[in-house]
Amino acid sequence: MEFLSQNHKDSWNCALEILKPTDAQLQRGLELHNELFTMDHFGFVPTAARTQRYAELFHALKEKNVGQRELLKRTEFIMYDETCYDPGCADLFCKTLDASGLNAMIVTVAEGKSHIEDFKRMAAHTQVLRRFRDRVAKADNADDIAKINAEGKMAFIWSVNGPPLAGELQDMEQELDLIDDWRRMGVRLMHLTYNRRNFVGDGCAEEANGGLSALGKDLIKRLNKCGIIVDVPHTGLRSSTEAAQVSEKPIMASHTGARALHDFIRCKDDATLKAIADGGGMVGVFAYPGMLGLTNDINALMDHVEYICKLVGPEHVGICTDNRYAHNWEVDPPELLHGYKNAEFTGNKWWGNWANYPYTNNSGKTLANGSLAWINWPLFTVALVCRGFKDEDIARIMGQNFLRVFRANQI
Repeated sequence: MEFLSQNHKDSWNCALEILKPTDAQLQRGLELHNELFTMDHFGFVPTAARTQRYAELFHALKEKNVGQRELLKRTEFIMYDETCYDPGCADLFCKTLDASGLNAMIVTVAEGKSHIEDFKRMAAHTQVLRRFRDRVAKADNADDIAKINAEGKMAFIWSVNGPPLAGELQDMEQELDLIDDWRRMGVRLMHLTYNRRNFVGDGCAEEANGGLSALGKDLIKRLNKCGIIVDVPHTGLRSSTEAAQVSEKPIMASHTGARALHDFIRCKDDATLKAIADGGGMVGVFAYPGMLGLTNDINALMDHVEYICKLVGPEHVGICTDNRYAHNWEVDPPELLHGYKNAEFTGNKWWGNWANYPYTNNSGKTLANGSLAWINWPLFTVALVCRGFKDEDIARIMGQNFLRVFRANQI
């Protein structure tokens, strides 16, 4: 095994220490990961951008007294620029894709907060596709994925975290007009809400659990018509259940967990999981410590996967990270934050409801070097082998279920 970094080695060994696979299980899992179609059902483009130049640009923005919110957004785009144009970062980007062994991933490219911010984020991701055109390509449908993989590339399927709505609530066509444009841009999954309430319905962080609005039901019809998968990972329980019932095509909760195992707002209860499966949809279990509970490690991930498989069947389950591989090179984050007393460069905590998401598991390992690190994808397949899943069910969980849902939503 050739490791990209010490963090990569640490995360790999951390997972092996927890899983304790036999030699036969490890070998079989790694073989399957290479043989099967495998994908991240929701994640972020890998980055390797904390170079000296990144630090210089960061400090230049600080000296201009750029506000915290603006600084966060601008440095995100610098990060993508460095990944594309710094030779070392670009090389590590390619090696990271290879190490994951993945054939495809659903990539979040916009947040649905404002049209201009969505446009900027899509532009950054378009640049990544252009720069690494020999390694990655955007897939508009399931057949595209097969063609992209046949060329030795990884397929990216674009997702956005919310609908682009005008918010004037005067005319349905005005509200939904941009859905067609986002589809033309290549968006193939769309969240209904992101934690909080919007004009579509209640998010998972709202206590009222009020369900879908009339506009929300019209939005689902438009998404069905456009071939965009309805996605409810950050949506409230009632809104998610109603979405599954209203949609004429299978929906997804691309990154969630089982609330029966961890009573957390981002997890779905049994009734909601069953409603999604009853409509032919699927659920992706996130590899994120603070949202899994239990042991907050790779075993916790497998506990959620196993529970949901027993509840609704392995033909309705997948695995996602809801995370990215991020490699820090020459600059340590505390150095970047020097001069910003008590700064919290973590985005809007109210909007994201991130305040209670711990970044470590019970062994004290961080996301970067813990058992759930993004780079540990081959060991997720090994973990399924260790849990006794059949090869055909592993194939479903690792990607075939998504291909089925993707085809069912195509127009």
